[in-house]
Amino acid sequence: MKFRIMQKDSINYRRRRRQSLLAVLALHVGSVVSASAIMAQDPGAILEDSVIKVVEACERSVVSIARFKPSPVDQNHEEQKNFIMPRLAREAREVDVQPNDFGAGCLISPPNLPDRLVLTNFHVVRGGPISPKFTADDGTELLINFTDRRRCRGSIIAADPRSDLAVLQLDWEKSEIKPSDFPSMKWETAATPRKGQFVVLLGNPYAIAQDGSASVSWGLISNLTRQPISSSRNQFLEQDEVAKGAMLYRLGAVMQLDARLNLGLSGGPVLNLKGELIGISTSLAAIEGYERSVGFALPIDALTRRIIRTLLAGQEVEYGMLGIRPGEFGRKEFQGLRTGFKQQSAAEVLDVTPGSPAAKAKILLHDLIVEVDGKPVLSRADLMRMVGLNSPGSKIDVTVWRRGEWPSRLNLKVTLGKWPVLDDEGIIETNPRYEPWRGISVDYATARDRFRDAASEMQGVLITKVKANSAADAVQLQPGNFITHVNNSPVQTPAEFHAAVKKASGIVEVKLLGNSQSSIPEVRKGRVIRVPESGIAE
Repeated sequence: MKFRIMQKDSINYRRRRRQSLLAVLALHVGSVVSASAIMAQDPGAILEDSVIKVVEACERSVVSIARFKPSPVDQNHEEQKNFIMPRLAREAREVDVQPNDFGAGCLISPPNLPDRLVLTNFHVVRGGPISPKFTADDGTELLINFTDRRRCRGSIIAADPRSDLAVLQLDWEKSEIKPSDFPSMKWETAATPRKGQFVVLLGNPYAIAQDGSASVSWGLISNLTRQPISSSRNQFLEQDEVAKGAMLYRLGAVMQLDARLNLGLSGGPVLNLKGELIGISTSLAAIEGYERSVGFALPIDALTRRIIRTLLAGQEVEYGMLGIRPGEFGRKEFQGLRTGFKQQSAAEVLDVTPGSPAAKAKILLHDLIVEVDGKPVLSRADLMRMVGLNSPGSKIDVTVWRRGEWPSRLNLKVTLGKWPVLDDEGIIETNPRYEPWRGISVDYATARDRFRDAASEMQGVLITKVKANSAADAVQLQPGNFITHVNNSPVQTPAEFHAAVKKASGIVEVKLLGNSQSSIPEVRKGRVIRVPESGIAE
């Protein structure tokens, strides 16, 4: 009897709690409605009406994405391959074959342009064709489904594995669909997402949106700056960038959603009640044997909008770097210093790279970094995220606590370098910031991790690519060489390098940083190389 009473009380409590939640949400939703109108209506009906209006306003800006990759059998039998792929994508018939991967995306427009591009997760389209081709070399195709059941192919304009975002171009011409047929998602106007905010999600769960009609879910932002655990389904979490802790997910850059994110919602929009894009769904937070009721999304705020704008331009997303090795400085040790800061922990500087932005700003070994741009730094991940989301060349304010000196609190201005990637694989750009000069492409000295040993002094610019038979190739310049001077003018950034060569004509002298590992005497000793205007005739 006692158990039944407790059970009844528990049910009543849950019912009252749900009604209270709906009432609170209704007050939020009905902020533009008079109090008397809210009292006269069912709170649940107000919430329901608001969700329906958001869906009606936004669902035509959502697409489902299917990635089809021929099997080895298909690739070995050209006749079969030529039959299957046109049936799936080129002729845009009803798809009755399960795609290799699937997800969702948002139609967005570049600033001041009428085109429609698709913003989605990179892991949804990884391996797909790169613009301007709409079929990859291995036959992989991306099929984009719209809400009116029309379809077209897509190709990747730019992709960034560290944020797991990609932007797709659509084959409007061959599909006979106009970009203006579908509205663009509002992605530049929303306020920064907040904990407790009510959200609506649209996506393609279990690849059922082959007719283009997105499915709806809803929930709350239950927390910010989370670090999701690995999942066997999310293969992108196994990438080398993640293993090094370089991916933004591993730095606490995603928000946690108290909402069902079924398989296939990756790349779908997270919307506020104004219908504005405030996040991109990314992954489940599933633990084997438990309900999958929590997921993650990359928030759309001022810093991540920079990433999206860069991808829309077809360029590589660059991340800022201090040039230190950070470590954790825990609660017990931090409180013992009596710093006066309200926080309970910080990031400790365990090493400073000579010539780095941190060294130039006079950040020292064992300094404690407690704030970046006025926001508290509680951990190593906090520091890497706050710094990394800024672009190279930008200036940030770093607050340091230096032990054993007076004054102990220092406010330093740091001009950031570039956070390295392991290699070019996974970084897709179709519109580089700078055109190659006489066959070479250059970047920041720290741009690629495989060359960092040689760049320990952070000098000059790094040669990342050399075109065959070019002028640079003729004088044996190679990827991994560092250029410190152009015609006796020092260069430290790609912008400085291109400004210097723009002024030059005829034979141009470039000075290399010495590399003892090189087999070329001039490079080994760091001598000047004279680069002609043209190379070997092709």
